[in-house]
Amino acid sequence: MNDGLKASLKRLERLIQIRQTYVSVAETAVKQAEKELRRLEVAEHELAGHIRHTQEGIAYLKSATGQDVQTDDAYIKELEKQRGLLQLSIEKATGNLEQRRQEWTEAMREEKIASKLQERRLHQLERADDVAQQKAQDDAFIARYVRTRLEK
Repeated sequence: MNDGLKASLKRLERLIQIRQTYVSVAETAVKQAEKELRRLEVAEHELAGHIRHTQEGIAYLKSATGQDVQTDDAYIKELEKQRGLLQLSIEKATGNLEQRRQEWTEAMREEKIASKLQERRLHQLERADDVAQQKAQDDAFIARYVRTRLEK
């Protein structure tokens, strides 16, 4: 029985190592997704600032032709289009981040389950060893008792 438990503990140890690797990989994926989301948010914020700056420039022009205003307006529309694309990318990145977080949570949960199982098996092995040791002591006591009775 002890050999089976020891083999089971070795398998569980290997499983825990694999689960820890999964957790590390998932954690790295979460960090990368967070970094990408931050990058996109910063780019969107900068683009929004650039749009605002261009609009302010148009508002404060003292001598501008209709052509200048149309050119600036077309430029702002192009920036708005880019901003819309960035916002779509941000939504995708947010979804990706949420998925990575779920994978990380699942990997940590599976690692915890394997660790608990290993702990239980270890206690089971310790109990089996204690029972075997107590049986050996009982056998030794009985043998000594029988020997002393036979000698009398």
